[in-house]
Amino acid sequence: MLNIKGVNKQTWGRIIALFLILLNQIGLAFFDFKLLPFTDDDIYQGASVLISIIVTVWASWKNNSFTLEAQHADQHLQGGKQDDKNIS
Repeated sequence: MLNIKGVNKQTWGRIIALFLILLNQIGLAFFDFKLLPFTDDDIYQGASVLISIIVTVWASWKNNSFTLEAQHADQHLQGGKQDDKNIS
């Protein structure tokens, strides 16, 4: 039995996005109707920009220790974290 009231917002968002994409695909395939007014080049460029932003944020978010001092500090920090785990 379905429990529509128990479905969370993320699930609804995915279902609605899937419905729109399928509707767009059916419209393109059978009726030459474009629900999303983008060309293949626009989609390629948008995906490239999105991937570039994601990788830039991901690479910047991580701790990038290039200097010897930073690498020693990382080792010191890891040692401190291990000591904290042994105390618990």
